[in-house]
Amino acid sequence: MAEQKKNMLSVESLSISFGGLKAVDNFHIQIKPHELYGLIGPNGAGKTTVFNLLTGVYKPDTGSILLDGQNITGKHTIDINHAGIARTFQNIRLFGNLTVLDNVKAGLHAHYTYGMLSGIFRTPKFRKMEREMDQKAMEILKVFDLDGAADYKASQLPYGKQRKLEISRALATEPKLLLLDEPAAGMNPQETQELMDTIRFVRDHFDMTILLIEHDMKLVSGICEELTVLNFGQVLCQGETKAVLNNPEVIKAYLGD
Repeated sequence: MAEQKKNMLSVESLSISFGGLKAVDNFHIQIKPHELYGLIGPNGAGKTTVFNLLTGVYKPDTGSILLDGQNITGKHTIDINHAGIARTFQNIRLFGNLTVLDNVKAGLHAHYTYGMLSGIFRTPKFRKMEREMDQKAMEILKVFDLDGAADYKASQLPYGKQRKLEISRALATEPKLLLLDEPAAGMNPQETQELMDTIRFVRDHFDMTILLIEHDMKLVSGICEELTVLNFGQVLCQGETKAVLNNPEVIKAYLGD
């Protein structure tokens, strides 16, 4: 247990089946605080299923998940978010008709609560909280150079900035661990380079631990310190990024060489 408490994320023997098919089988991973960690593997290997298990979308058949020493195995999504895990999605999920500012404020609501009557009658407490959320949201947007677009609808932003906004909203929940699901999907090389810089910045500026799923090997090799490779729901290889990417079994299974 003492060893597990040294890790931000400690997962052991995690498994789940769907209709008799073992989607994830005996998955295990250890991620240290402040680490930038990658989860890679072929399409259908079970990567997003792992994310869904970590965030409570699915409940595991077996195994344990410890976040900063706290057992969150099988808890509801909202409880896991409150415990300190936030995620983004491969397909961007923003509130397109809301402003950029309001998208970030949606993430802040986990830490600001007021009664229904306060909201209806816009009491002094309600107005005070709204001012505080506006200020906090603007501070986060400024970090990502999005403060100038605060009043734009989220759908009006270019693709790369929408990615930054999604990360901004996730960070508004004040997570300990940030999960990024294929953040470079659909990006051109320039946007991917900017994203790499953004992810490094988020890790350092917010003292964040990050676990990402990604197919772009340039991004993976450029920012990830360690990797886990999944193949058919099982861990194929784990370790330092360069060593993993040069592993013959990984090259055969994933890189197709």
